[in-house]
Amino acid sequence: MLEYASRGTNEKAQLSKRICGNIKSGNSLVIERLIYYMSKLPLNHPISEMFRDNPVLVPAPRSTPMVEGALWPTRILSEHLVNSGFGGSVQNLIARIAPVPKSSNYYTAESRPSCNTHFNSLLCTPPQAFIQKLIIVDDVFTLGRTSCACVRKLKEIYPNAEILVFAAMRTRGFVASLDEIVRPSYNQMIYHPEQDRIFLPN
Repeated sequence: MLEYASRGTNEKAQLSKRICGNIKSGNSLVIERLIYYMSKLPLNHPISEMFRDNPVLVPAPRSTPMVEGALWPTRILSEHLVNSGFGGSVQNLIARIAPVPKSSNYYTAESRPSCNTHFNSLLCTPPQAFIQKLIIVDDVFTLGRTSCACVRKLKEIYPNAEILVFAAMRTRGFVASLDEIVRPSYNQMIYHPEQDRIFLPN
């Protein structure tokens, strides 16, 4: 829905950094503003359509296993979405069982944890009932490795379900300035298992 210029220097890029920080800290006011923009999308927009039919929202896990009382931003985001009519329920179907280094601590894509590293650190809950549609909810989408690993892991347990990914923000790491922050977009990421690489749309 939104764009975040991690290295941008103009006023909107700086604002995008503050918005990103607020979303990652579970700021309800900022999340509700995001949902307001979602509610203004046409009914035939791909983002509007992906939330049809009461999908189950699955919060993306943090980089380390959860401990009681820890902040879980994607869970907060998911709950706000369902409370606003985007999705049928929130279910914690996927968990981190081993820590992975935080991607934000690394400057280059090559030095960040791979998709397989993420995949091997995840555990999926066995199905309790038939689920037709799942949406993995992420706060910030950068290289797509966490989201892709979650899709792969969920597909093992829910092979017949439609699995989509929604991210509040997408990182634009190589832009010096940002013209707009609200930039709803929808596309496909393609995973190449032989290379353990993800190809993203522009």
